[in-house]
Parts: sequence; C-alpha cells; structure tokens
Amino acid sequence: MQYQTFPGVKGGSKSLDKLAALRLPDLHAKRFLDVGCNEGFFCGYALFEGAKSVIGIDQSQEAIGRASLRFPEGKFLCQSWQTLPEGPFDVITFLSALHYADDQEALIHQIMQQLDPQGVLVLEISIAPGSKDAFIPVKRAIDERLFPTRVKLGSMLKDYAWKVVGHSVKQAGDPLQRYVVHVRKCRPYAYLLMDKPGTGKSTIARRLFEQTDIKTLSGDQCYYRIKQRQLACSPAIQAIVDELYTSATIDKVTKKIFEQGLHQELVAMWREQAGFTDVALDSFVPESYRADIAQAFFDSGYFPVELQWPQAHALGVPARTPERASAYAKHLAKNSLSEQAKCVRVTRQLPEQWRDRVCFHLDSPVNNQLIVEENTLRLSGWAGWLDETESPLQLVVSQGTKRETFAFARERKDVLATLFPDKNYPSAYWQQSPCGFSVRYQLDEQSDAPVQLSLQTDAHCVPIASVQLTVSNGEPLSSTSYQQRAKRWLKRCLTHG
Repeated sequence: MQYQTFPGVKGGSKSLDKLAALRLPDLHAKRFLDVGCNEGFFCGYALFEGAKSVIGIDQSQEAIGRASLRFPEGKFLCQSWQTLPEGPFDVITFLSALHYADDQEALIHQIMQQLDPQGVLVLEISIAPGSKDAFIPVKRAIDERLFPTRVKLGSMLKDYAWKVVGHSVKQAGDPLQRYVVHVRKCRPYAYLLMDKPGTGKSTIARRLFEQTDIKTLSGDQCYYRIKQRQLACSPAIQAIVDELYTSATIDKVTKKIFEQGLHQELVAMWREQAGFTDVALDSFVPESYRADIAQAFFDSGYFPVELQWPQAHALGVPARTPERASAYAKHLAKNSLSEQAKCVRVTRQLPEQWRDRVCFHLDSPVNNQLIVEENTLRLSGWAGWLDETESPLQLVVSQGTKRETFAFARERKDVLATLFPDKNYPSAYWQQSPCGFSVRYQLDEQSDAPVQLSLQTDAHCVPIASVQLTVSNGEPLSSTSYQQRAKRWLKRCLTHG
C-alpha cells in the first residue's frame, strides 16, 4: 500500500503534517540520514533545505526505487538497519519504526554511534501507558508490537540528552499517541564563572564542585603556572604574564590577552587541562568577551553553562582604592592627637666597633608608637652574634638609677629562617640559645630620663637603643614622611596582595 503522501498521491501517512510536527533543525549544509525512508519524503525535504549529503535506507526495493525516481540528487539504499551507512551524520530521522526492531535499545545505540557529537536523532515513537520500566505489548490492526513506557524510554536513553518535544500526527488506526523525541549525545558541561575579581567566583566554585568529580580550573593558577614555566603557551601569552602577572593583577593580565586576540589560545589551554570532561572554569573574563568564550567551549564540544549571581564587589573598586588611601594618609598626617597621648622616639645606639659582631632588631616599640598602658613599656625583638662567639646574651633595661636584666626566652624560628636559610650558623649560639625577647618594663614615674637598652655579655654591656618618652601636646607625630610611607605601603599591598 501507499504509505507516504505526495502531491496527487494519497498515502496512509499525513506526511506534510508529520514534517511540521518533527521540528527538524536547520538542514543547510548538513549530513542527513533517514532510517526507514520509504519513498524519501523527508530526504526530499533535506535536499530542498540545502543538505550537502542525503541518504535514505529501507528494506523495500519498491520504495527505494520510487525514492530514487522522485529525488535523484539523494542516495537511496535497499538495506536493513542492521547495516547502517557510515557516519557521522548531523541529523538522523527514525520515524515510527522502532517497534519493528528485535532489540529496540540496541538499535538506538547503534544509530547513535553514527551521529555527529553535535548532531540530533529525531525519533518518532509511540509510548505505552504504565509506570514500570518495561515494554508493553499493544495490539494493532495488523499485528501486536512492543512499545516502551515513558520510564522504559528514559531507561533506554539514559546515556543521552533527550527531550520529548511534542505530539506527532496520529494516523488512522493508531492505538497509541505518537511523540517526537530529540536525542543528542551528551556533551561535557563547562560551568563558566567569569565575573570580576572579588565577586565570589572561587568561593562558589569550591562550594558547588569541591565534593564532586567535576574538575575546577582556576585562571589565577593557570597564570601562576605560566609564570613558573610549568604550563606551555605561546611566546605572546608568556610575555604578557611575565610583564604583568601578580596575585593582584589578574584582571590586567586577562584584559591584555583578550585585547591582543589571544583568548582562543587561552580556551584551548583550558580545554586541554580539562581533558574533555565536566569542568568548572573560575576565571575573570571581560564582559564583552564572555559570549565568545561560551561559544568557543560550545564549538569544542562542551555544553557551556554561564553562572551569574547578584554582584557584591567585596574587594572594593580597585581604581578608587589608591585615591582614597592617599586622602586618608593626608588626613592622618594633619589630624591632632589627644593632648594626653604619650609616644616614644627610638634611637639606635649600637657602637661602631660592635656592628660586625652583634646584630639586633627592636620589634617594639617603634618610632612614634603610642603608649597605652600607663607607666609600662613593652619591649620585644631579637639579637645574636655575627661571629663565632657563643656567650649567652641578656637584655639590660635602665632608666636613671633603675636597672633590670632580662633573659632571652623566645624562640624566633622566623629570624633563623631569614638570617640563615641554609642553616649555616656562625656559632652554636643560634642553635642552643633563644634569640628573642619580649618583656614589660615598669617606668620610673619621677624620671624624665630616656630608657636605655643594652646587651649584657660575660664581659661587656653593649648599648643598642634609647627610648625617649614624650607627650604629644595635641600635635601630629612626625608627619613629614607619613604620606610617602603610606604610599609605599599601599603600592606594596596592591602589588603583592
């Protein structure tokens, strides 16, 4: 009997109505296969739409002969679906024929193997009622066939991305409703977190993906590895990273890479690190390029998902920070202190003849430091021998006739690591004796004399510093260099993070 309907030839199928229900994608320049093509109605449509390759297969020699006569530009093969033409194909149609297969699930997998990674299988299928993962026997006018429940359909297609896009056209005598299902190969997901620095990208990535198998790629870490020559890249990107990269200049590095048109190489590096699996990208991308990055991931076979959230720029506005910090420095330099404020002025006094033998540092107090605790001076620092002397040191603190001696009792591993990174100690002193001190010295209320600090050895008492207490009288403390020091501090913070 005549199945497909053509102008002047009425068949059992409402072919034109079915064409509309299938919701086929754009077929221009695509490779098209119709499995069970009958007389080639849908192959003819693919040719009409400009497909570059059109193949139809059917077991009926008569149907294939008519298809070849109707659409000589197409290729029609009389064969079963047990032997499919070699793909890949961009679009495959398989319409109301799955129930004829001995192993319906195996046939689906066989057809999907011939589908391009970015292609779609358009499947027309009847779905049986029921909530079980099963095929249900259904009597038709001419025979009895097995049809899947919705659960069974999901089970067969669990390895793919699929969607029931709507009803197809019900033909005369159909015992079940026909549906149109679009089936695609699953792409790995690329979760794109591309907002500005300080907007929560890294925290979101950790919270969402740390406990999963999804790999997280950090743009910051990528630049660090390039800087350390651990990640290969083009000389152009290497030069940008070498010139601009610090932990506080990620945005500048990224902007320059994009401005020089090198972002496709950046995406290729990310893809290689991801290994074509699900990946979360935690990297700043300038807003005007974000659509390009998503498209580049899509073109590479990923399914890009751009994550967006309300903005909370917790790190502040980078361009405004130096300006406001400078204004604050001026404010502090001009601002008067309380008239009751006491401060110290520290003078280093190590004699010339001892400078090659002894080293010391006074951590506290520092020049112009305010005194909070009444009549008490907190002193901390470290000292040690530069030569082979091994005699233990003591700290002597005196003011007028008042004199106290304190033992060195603090381990200072930070000092040892800085002075002797290779552990090449000049004497056993540094290994055997603590080099740090932290003491409280009770001031003489009746004396205006400065506090003298000395190092006591077996035979000598070596002066190292003098601490003079002063009253502020409401005047700013040593303001002449404050702004310059504040600017240097700010620059260091912005550069090193």
